[in-house]
Amino acid sequence: MRKSIIFLLGLVLLLGAFVEPFAQTRNAEAAGEKVYENVVLRGQAPLSWDGSNNPLTYDETEGVWKSGPVTLNGGITFEYKFVMDGSWLDGENLRFSVPQTGDYIFVFDTSDERKVDVRLASEYTGSLTLQLTVPDETPEWVVPTVATSENGFSYSVAPLERNGDIYTIELFGEAGQELEYVYGLGDQKYREVIAENRKAVFAEEGKVIHDKVTEWTGLPVAKNVTHQFNHDPYIPSPHEDVTVRVEVEHYGPIDQGGIYYTTNGESPAGARGEAATGTFSPLTLIETSEENGLKHSVLTGIIPGQKDGTPVKYVTDVWAADGAGSQYADTNSLTSEEATEFAYYVEDYSSPEWAKEAVIYHIFVDRFFDGNEENNYDVNPNLPVEEGLKGWMGGDLEGVIEQLDYIEDLGVNTLWLSPVFEGPYSHGYHPADYTAIDPSFGTVEVMEELIEEAHDRDMKVIYDFVPNHTSSQHPFFQDALANGVNSPYYDWYTFYEDGSYETFYGIGELPQFNNDNEEARDYMLNEVVPFWLEELEFDGFRLDYAKGPSFSFWVDFRDKVKSIDPDMYIFGEVWDSRKTIASYGGKLDGALDFSFHDTFKGTFAFGGSMESVANYVLENEQTYHPEFVPTTFLDNHDVPRFLYEAGNDPNKLKLASFTQFMLPGSPVIYYGTEIGMTQSANHNDYSDWRDRWYREMMIWEEEKQNLDLYAHYEEMIELRGEYEALIHGDFSVLEVNHDVLLFERSIEDERVIVAVNKGTAAALALDEELMLENIQTGEQIKTSELTLEAASFAAYEVMNEEIESVTLRGVGKDAELYFDKKEGVWRSERIHLKNKKKVTFEYVVNGENSTGSLIFTPKKGGPYEFIFDPQKPTKVTVLHTSDKKGKK
Repeated sequence: MRKSIIFLLGLVLLLGAFVEPFAQTRNAEAAGEKVYENVVLRGQAPLSWDGSNNPLTYDETEGVWKSGPVTLNGGITFEYKFVMDGSWLDGENLRFSVPQTGDYIFVFDTSDERKVDVRLASEYTGSLTLQLTVPDETPEWVVPTVATSENGFSYSVAPLERNGDIYTIELFGEAGQELEYVYGLGDQKYREVIAENRKAVFAEEGKVIHDKVTEWTGLPVAKNVTHQFNHDPYIPSPHEDVTVRVEVEHYGPIDQGGIYYTTNGESPAGARGEAATGTFSPLTLIETSEENGLKHSVLTGIIPGQKDGTPVKYVTDVWAADGAGSQYADTNSLTSEEATEFAYYVEDYSSPEWAKEAVIYHIFVDRFFDGNEENNYDVNPNLPVEEGLKGWMGGDLEGVIEQLDYIEDLGVNTLWLSPVFEGPYSHGYHPADYTAIDPSFGTVEVMEELIEEAHDRDMKVIYDFVPNHTSSQHPFFQDALANGVNSPYYDWYTFYEDGSYETFYGIGELPQFNNDNEEARDYMLNEVVPFWLEELEFDGFRLDYAKGPSFSFWVDFRDKVKSIDPDMYIFGEVWDSRKTIASYGGKLDGALDFSFHDTFKGTFAFGGSMESVANYVLENEQTYHPEFVPTTFLDNHDVPRFLYEAGNDPNKLKLASFTQFMLPGSPVIYYGTEIGMTQSANHNDYSDWRDRWYREMMIWEEEKQNLDLYAHYEEMIELRGEYEALIHGDFSVLEVNHDVLLFERSIEDERVIVAVNKGTAAALALDEELMLENIQTGEQIKTSELTLEAASFAAYEVMNEEIESVTLRGVGKDAELYFDKKEGVWRSERIHLKNKKKVTFEYVVNGENSTGSLIFTPKKGGPYEFIFDPQKPTKVTVLHTSDKKGKK
């Protein structure tokens, strides 16, 4: 028996975007030596994105953390992340291209935390060595790869090593096991022309096989062509030209390129400057650099400005004027049909006003309230809770209707309903029919009644939509599975050579729905979307796994939804980095704010620093478009209950939720959070169905509800509705440390100062003496310092004191200002100032409140007028008689 690493170190020199290395490394700033108590591995199936069931162990010899063996299928790109002492690794998910089916160990290095180090742990009894000769016309810079029955016939994960004119790779398996394989050039588009797959058998003593490729289906023009939606502006306004930037890595000449674009919803097509569908716009070579023989060229071009409401789609290619063929970004395909279809939507980008003001109540329908026991077809009340929670529990649409008074009394103005598609599971995320409601939830008529009654109460209703995948029980998929290429639905999914198919995170029950297929997209947009938005009159969608469908789909989706009603709201689940979430700006109206969830749970439940909360808000402001709505949540159906994670301490939940409602974004309340719902079991004690404990039945017995917490939520919702500054206001940090956050929300003449203290009693200095009114108690104080009790919070409106007099001091004799009623400001008589002589002055209000020292330096001598604005008391506005705009 031997423990094997399949590929040698030299094989990390691969074909750019065509082939990813076995041991991939993301360049990241070194994190330095960090000490952690524990590190947990989370990821897609067979792992989980929650819980701590995959802890790592510290290896003192190597100085790294290592996971236990994880079985992965070859050929997939596996997404995962580390969680250190309860805090997620920063940035996007890590990705590992699995070279063959087997057991792998994930390694976490504290000195380079984003390094992808995944090691084969499987032991094999046999091996074989492939030696390959390629055709003479094969470019020397291309690295051949082998697609095998052990890696899902992926052409990108198994590169060969060059030795002279021969390329070699050693593979491992069980002795006597047969391997099927085909050679390629890093991509299925460039594979060998061969009648049937090659075959070989692993031998205990090893075996050497000599192969020769006589012809490829195509040859790449460049090593790598990338665009990655690099267009400026990213969210174009009507009639605004868009600059497209394409980068090329190449060895041979590349001197021209093209953009082929459409504005009518069609897919563009073209090659080498000739548009087959749409319009051609040239790419111009603007710079080329070279290092070790590899050239890096940049080409740019213009897509002319378009009218409001235009979906623009485009593909780009590059070529050598004296050569043949071209290559497309980002797939590196040789035809426009296989190219990445880029897209953007032209509009005066804005999200619905009601969405910015929404307080959303998230209902998991099967777990909310049983309004009709006659539709409990699959409910088994005799099962113990831990088994019952795996299936149907009886909640239905009639139950939601019955509890609308409760929801209305709470004060929320928007409902978010979990999916109720016909399908095999109570959560509804496995749709077996996109235009049917599962009988266990109710009927179309009941849904219509629910929406109508909610609308009568001035509540919006959002549906949890699942466009990325269907259930494997869906008739479309079953037809494609049974009839193969003869099925009209075959291309509505993505099938591979070995009969496997593209799935959601490797889950066989969830085949990926190919929204890039023209007929499939037409069905989704013109049959499914109108069913929910027009027939049932939902007010918008929460979009499950919005990362799945392409940007091209989301552009068409936005165009369709906004054509039905521009006031429809569409926000997505993009469980990734802030940068990735922001990339959906201009296509969606907003997204679930996972940065908020992670930050708040780390700060309030696990004792982290309030500085992370302040940084979170500031980073959001720097990253997101002002019209992009972050939807904030403390818990939901996919993550553990906040209260449980906080040690069932309701005060921690109060602190966190109060801060949530005082900050930018649309807050979500997950059903039951408002009455203190927690978990009846530790999800970490279970290896499967961990999310059952996040989805327990709503508690309706008042004696079991935390009514004090309910009153707290009522009050916060009411306060948020009373103060525009809490919804639309600017955010500024006044003071922050580990335990305390003092910040201000302001808009026009409304200022609200919020203080949150999760530590011991503290005194917080204000920059100025202010008249404050506590917006919860109505108590008024005049102070330059706030005193906070331990583990407390408060919010104050800054009151505008009645001004009876304003005195100007520091420019000779004190000068009394007079009030200009028309402009709402106080003005001085003319005061003579000398050229370029700095003046230090102050305003004194009502004889006692000073603005502090202000400075003005005139650019010329002469008479000046000093102006005091009560709304902006420290603003310097001094007007020369000849300068009506003044100096600031």
